[in-house]
Amino acid sequence: KVICVVDDYVASQAVYFKRLWPVFEVFTARSENLDIDLALMEDARQRLLREILSNVSGAIVVDVLSATATDPKDEQRIKMLIANDSGAANATNEVVQLVLFDLISFLIKLILKSSYLRDGS
Repeated sequence: KVICVVDDYVASQAVYFKRLWPVFEVFTARSENLDIDLALMEDARQRLLREILSNVSGAIVVDVLSATATDPKDEQRIKMLIANDSGAANATNEVVQLVLFDLISFLIKLILKSSYLRDGS
Protein backbone atom coordinates (compact mmCIF):
# COMPACT_ATOMS: atom_id res chain seq x y z
CA LYS A 1 0.00 0.00 0.00
CA VAL A 2 1.20 3.50 -0.86
CA ILE A 3 0.11 6.61 1.01
CA CYS A 4 0.66 9.92 -0.76
CA VAL A 5 1.03 12.73 1.77
CA VAL A 6 0.20 15.77 -0.33
CA ASP A 7 0.32 19.46 0.61
CA ASP A 8 -2.04 20.70 -2.12
CA TYR A 9 -4.92 19.17 -4.07
CA VAL A 10 -3.73 20.92 -7.26
CA ALA A 11 -1.08 18.52 -8.53
CA SER A 12 0.93 21.25 -10.27
CA GLN A 13 1.24 23.08 -6.94
CA ALA A 14 1.85 20.06 -4.69
CA VAL A 15 5.47 19.52 -3.72
CA TYR A 16 4.79 15.75 -3.76
CA PHE A 17 4.06 15.75 -7.50
CA LYS A 18 7.02 17.99 -8.33
CA ARG A 19 9.44 15.39 -7.03
CA LEU A 20 10.50 12.46 -9.19
CA TRP A 21 10.54 9.67 -6.61
CA PRO A 22 6.96 10.14 -5.40
CA VAL A 23 5.65 10.34 -8.98
CA PHE A 24 7.56 7.19 -9.90
CA GLU A 25 6.35 5.43 -6.74
CA VAL A 26 2.71 6.20 -7.60
CA PHE A 27 3.25 4.96 -11.14
CA THR A 28 4.90 1.77 -9.87
CA ALA A 29 2.19 1.20 -7.26
CA ARG A 30 -0.54 1.55 -9.91
CA SER A 31 1.39 -0.75 -12.28
CA GLU A 32 1.62 -3.34 -9.48
CA ASN A 33 -2.09 -2.92 -8.62
CA LEU A 34 -1.26 -1.75 -5.11
CA ASP A 35 -3.73 0.30 -3.09
CA ILE A 36 -2.99 4.01 -3.16
CA ASP A 37 -4.38 6.36 -0.51
CA LEU A 38 -4.18 10.12 -0.41
CA ALA A 39 -3.46 11.95 2.82
CA LEU A 40 -4.18 15.59 2.08
CA MET A 41 -2.71 18.06 4.55
CA GLU A 42 -5.35 19.79 6.69
CA ASP A 43 -5.11 23.30 5.21
CA ALA A 44 -5.37 21.93 1.66
CA ARG A 45 -8.25 19.66 2.68
CA GLN A 46 -10.10 22.65 4.14
CA ARG A 47 -9.51 24.72 0.97
CA LEU A 48 -10.75 21.86 -1.21
CA LEU A 49 -13.79 21.35 0.98
CA ARG A 50 -14.66 25.06 0.87
CA GLU A 51 -14.29 25.13 -2.91
CA ILE A 52 -16.43 22.03 -3.40
CA LEU A 53 -19.12 23.20 -1.01
CA SER A 54 -19.30 26.67 -2.53
CA ASN A 55 -19.74 25.20 -6.01
CA VAL A 56 -21.85 22.12 -5.33
CA SER A 57 -23.83 22.66 -2.15
CA GLY A 58 -26.60 24.56 -3.91
CA ALA A 59 -27.02 21.69 -6.35
CA ILE A 60 -28.05 19.22 -3.65
CA VAL A 61 -30.67 21.19 -1.75
CA VAL A 62 -34.02 19.41 -1.76
CA ASP A 63 -37.26 20.53 -0.12
CA VAL A 64 -39.96 17.93 -0.59
CA LEU A 65 -42.64 20.22 0.85
CA SER A 66 -41.92 22.85 -1.83
CA ALA A 67 -41.95 20.30 -4.65
CA THR A 68 -44.95 20.20 -6.96
CA ALA A 69 -46.74 17.64 -9.08
CA THR A 70 -48.49 18.06 -12.42
CA ASP A 71 -51.67 16.63 -10.93
CA PRO A 72 -52.73 18.63 -7.85
CA LYS A 73 -54.40 15.51 -6.39
CA ASP A 74 -51.10 13.61 -6.57
CA GLU A 75 -49.32 16.47 -4.89
CA GLN A 76 -51.90 16.63 -2.11
CA ARG A 77 -51.79 12.84 -1.51
CA ILE A 78 -48.01 12.66 -1.40
CA LYS A 79 -47.72 15.66 0.91
CA MET A 80 -50.39 14.17 3.17
CA LEU A 81 -48.38 10.94 3.40
CA ILE A 82 -45.31 12.94 4.36
CA ALA A 83 -47.19 15.17 6.81
CA ASN A 84 -48.67 12.16 8.62
CA ASP A 85 -45.22 10.93 9.60
CA SER A 86 -43.37 13.24 12.00
CA GLY A 87 -39.95 14.09 10.58
CA ALA A 88 -40.71 12.45 7.24
CA ALA A 89 -40.08 15.63 5.26
CA ASN A 90 -36.61 16.06 6.75
CA ALA A 91 -35.85 12.37 6.34
CA THR A 92 -37.02 12.47 2.71
CA ASN A 93 -34.90 15.55 2.01
CA GLU A 94 -31.83 13.97 3.62
CA VAL A 95 -32.16 10.68 1.72
CA VAL A 96 -32.64 12.41 -1.62
CA GLN A 97 -29.78 14.84 -0.92
CA LEU A 98 -27.45 11.94 -0.07
CA VAL A 99 -28.44 10.18 -3.30
CA LEU A 100 -27.79 13.40 -5.25
CA PHE A 101 -24.46 13.82 -3.48
CA ASP A 102 -23.44 10.28 -4.49
CA LEU A 103 -24.60 10.83 -8.08
CA ILE A 104 -22.86 14.20 -8.39
CA SER A 105 -19.67 12.73 -6.89
CA PHE A 106 -19.80 9.91 -9.41
CA LEU A 107 -20.43 12.35 -12.29
CA ILE A 108 -17.55 14.57 -11.20
CA LYS A 109 -15.29 11.52 -11.18
CA LEU A 110 -16.46 10.52 -14.68
CA ILE A 111 -16.04 14.06 -16.01
CA LEU A 112 -12.56 14.38 -14.54
CA LYS A 113 -11.52 11.00 -15.93
CA SER A 114 -13.02 11.80 -19.34
CA SER A 115 -11.35 15.20 -19.45
CA TYR A 116 -8.04 13.70 -18.32
CA LEU A 117 -8.14 10.95 -20.94
CA ARG A 118 -9.24 13.33 -23.72
CA ASP A 119 -6.53 15.87 -22.92
CA GLY A 120 -3.92 13.15 -22.62
CA SER A 121 -2.56 14.79 -19.50
